[in-house]
Amino acid sequence: MKKYVLIKEYNSAYDYWLRAHLREKRIFGDREYSWKEAQGIIMDMDARGVHDDFFQKYFWSWANHPEHPPDYFSLLCMTLPIYKDDKPDLLVTAQLDGEASKRNQKILFTIEDVAQDFYNFYDRFLIKPLARALERGAEGNKLSNYFEYEELARVPDPRIHGQEKVEYSRQEIATDLLQRFRTITPEKILVDIEQTLNQHYDKGLAAASLERSYNYKSEYVQISANKARGPDKQVTTFLTPARSCRAIREGYEGVYYPTYYVEVAPL
Repeated sequence: MKKYVLIKEYNSAYDYWLRAHLREKRIFGDREYSWKEAQGIIMDMDARGVHDDFFQKYFWSWANHPEHPPDYFSLLCMTLPIYKDDKPDLLVTAQLDGEASKRNQKILFTIEDVAQDFYNFYDRFLIKPLARALERGAEGNKLSNYFEYEELARVPDPRIHGQEKVEYSRQEIATDLLQRFRTITPEKILVDIEQTLNQHYDKGLAAASLERSYNYKSEYVQISANKARGPDKQVTTFLTPARSCRAIREGYEGVYYPTYYVEVAPL
């Protein structure tokens, strides 16, 4: 049976290397910087006709959520030789993981780690806020932020049944949904991750093409595989929660919605 290692797309552990890279470029100094300060720096660079491609991407990624640094794996890959043969080099990432561990951080994650992370996402962004919304008597349009296609399909057509019936139905669907959410545990998510990866990992790699990606959604998680542009490019596989990030404030999906790159661990 395969064993997997996973790399998180947004991870505060990357900040150490990203800031070091900016210090090497003499864009940042040895202290912490805010987004507003970074905005001032890039405006000054523009005024002087100075352009740095990495800092441009770093700044605009940060602009989506100014209070959270843009600690993305995609940015880290621009600063360190992480990729080999068009996929993350596990030897290099293991070395980074060893460095991060000295700061009580991680780069490489197990499926057990991911199961707990997904549970924390469900608890923080779906279970608790939906419970509060129902307790406070939120209207159906707000409750619909927690619905997926299967729930939305159950909402009656207001042109036929009227708005009162629609509102009652949304409240009923949201109550049922909260009961389902409250049965979620890290252990159930872990079993789902194991089954999903074992059954669909190779299938996703084979099915992904330049024209379309492979997607499979189970009860708690979703696996997707995308082939990069170019005939010799590898397929990249992602694992995310099955429920969407519609309840997250716009611009903060990248920070709070847990997204992992999947790699098979060497024997």
